[in-house]
Amino acid sequence: MTTGQVILGVLMFAVVTAVLYAWGLSKSLGQQEDLTRNLLSACGSRVVKYLKKHDTITEAETAALIEGMTVGQFWSRKKLKVQDGKKVAGQVIDFLLGQQYIESAGKGAYRLKK
Repeated sequence: MTTGQVILGVLMFAVVTAVLYAWGLSKSLGQQEDLTRNLLSACGSRVVKYLKKHDTITEAETAALIEGMTVGQFWSRKKLKVQDGKKVAGQVIDFLLGQQYIESAGKGAYRLKK
């Protein structure tokens, strides 16, 4: 190997290392938002699945349904868990209303949008 090849190899290694570091840093900075979005989506999926078998659901039923749900990313040990369903149920309902999966059925109940 010539000196030029060694220098070129070291420079290529440094560039690849810098790119991988930047990618990992950007992933870790957006991890909390990704976990929150994944948790809302998972909870919403569970509510929609429930509504396919039942006519309506209330906020209290939603809280009981999503209690204890956990999401995580496969490359990270960090996980997000619903510890108090009552606090998250309103966010899940707002998320599903915003995505137009459900609609109000009156008296605090919700149903699948037709």
